Amino acid sequence: MRTLVLGGTGVFGGRLCRLLAGDPLVDLTIAARDRARVEALAAELGIAGLVLDWRRDLDRVLASRQFDVLVHVAGPFQGQDYAVAEACIRHGVHYLDLSDDRAFVCGIDRLDAAARAAGVFVCSGASTAPALTGAVLEQVLQEGMAVDRVSFAIVPGNDAPRGRALIEAILSGAGKPIPDQPGRHVWGSLRRFAVPGLGRRWAASCDLPEPALFRRRFGVAETYAGAGLELSVLHLGLWLLAAPVRLGLLRSLSPAATPLAWIADRLRAFGTDKGGLRIDFEAAGGPRTWSLVAEGGDGPFIPATPAAALVRKLARGEVTQRGAMPCIGLLSLAEIETEWLQASLRIACGWGEDGASFRPSLYRRVLGRAYGALSEAGQRLHGGTGANWSGRCSVDGPTNLAGRLVARLFALPPATADAPIEVDFVVRGGRETWIRRVGGRAMRSEQYIGLRRPGGWIVERFGPFAFDLRVPVKDGRLELVMTGMRFADVPLPRFCWPLIKAAETEDEEGRFQFDVEIGLPGIGRLVRYRGFLTGR
Repeated sequence: MRTLVLGGTGVFGGRLCRLLAGDPLVDLTIAARDRARVEALAAELGIAGLVLDWRRDLDRVLASRQFDVLVHVAGPFQGQDYAVAEACIRHGVHYLDLSDDRAFVCGIDRLDAAARAAGVFVCSGASTAPALTGAVLEQVLQEGMAVDRVSFAIVPGNDAPRGRALIEAILSGAGKPIPDQPGRHVWGSLRRFAVPGLGRRWAASCDLPEPALFRRRFGVAETYAGAGLELSVLHLGLWLLAAPVRLGLLRSLSPAATPLAWIADRLRAFGTDKGGLRIDFEAAGGPRTWSLVAEGGDGPFIPATPAAALVRKLARGEVTQRGAMPCIGLLSLAEIETEWLQASLRIACGWGEDGASFRPSLYRRVLGRAYGALSEAGQRLHGGTGANWSGRCSVDGPTNLAGRLVARLFALPPATADAPIEVDFVVRGGRETWIRRVGGRAMRSEQYIGLRRPGGWIVERFGPFAFDLRVPVKDGRLELVMTGMRFADVPLPRFCWPLIKAAETEDEEGRFQFDVEIGLPGIGRLVRYRGFLTGR
């Protein structure tokens, strides 16, 4: 499938290209106006690049019959016409876009007759809103729930890149009334949403397609469509700045785009690289909640994944619809989740208030493709189901008085040749709590993806101590390699770090096997425990 990504060097366009590059069914070309950026990304991904001003040159390019599908990511879509989609229809090219603007997405069906006559597929909104939110709603409806109300909030991390188009899109609408939603204004109607793994974050109403589409297609009476900024000072500051627009004293905040972007960039370090989405459904059978958390800076991939999934379906010949339509009912939640898994994105989602059902598991997200190199026993243990494993182990204690004093201080297990061991795994909000019981002692730690940490790293916290651990896997053997340490979130120098040797393998009986040794510089070994575990 010869695919042209228009606006392919932007925040979302570049990520879409990264998702699709390397797919043998997709012959990818990146297009944008900036020659240097086009050539750099094309060379990095090993794909074709095209310097293109679409308002001037698109008809000529499409007339060459070089492309089967065009993905439009050159926003902002607020106030934009359908010139790109109309050009695609004229030249028999399928069209997708990543718009989340209500007017643009909901109005795409005006091109339906022309698209049908040309035999092409035209789809608007192949993004978080409405493709992902709609896929979640459809799953609820397929389970037999009659949904009356939907409330959702998209809450990106403060580290998320803010392209000029995104900033202009937000500011152009802030304070303006939302059509068909009496009393609601863009960036008004403040609410707080608790996202598992992220905590409580602010949201404000936005002019997104879901209220109209969910009512028209699924009969949902009311939908609150919101988004929020991680830092309260930015979120509430924008809400206050939008007040003159709400009161009719200003036409728009668009002229403030440059200074507001400058201020937001100065505050970037005060937030995180963790974002999420929460959707609440109200029905006669009771409420349900679905949440998503994206870590490691992978959140900006989310808007691109529905488009990537749809391009692949087109390439496989699985999209038979022709005509123009919003991106509702074209993708399942499972198909979008598959994109996250294939790209090794640190994104987890699930049902419930506490994130106990989040999938993929913590270690699958941390390890990515390397997860498949774990032993079968390792994959079972790290599957993230939250369970109890038990087995036997031996414990070697300290070799000197200083070591024995430190071991007693931290309640490490006493030396023994053979002892029962139990490990409870508790999963909440994308994190895992490990409770190890051996020799009458309990060791409790929490494992999670750390702030601004690269892939393949994990953080393990014991009380006020947090350890950054690299997690390499080779030939079924997983090791934990220490790369940093903090006390009460204050980094400690290397000479303070403990000496840790930890490995996981599988024994000849197919059981999970572990070998962990902890020591201190100048003191030596504090404890070494090794043995096996089996799941109940």
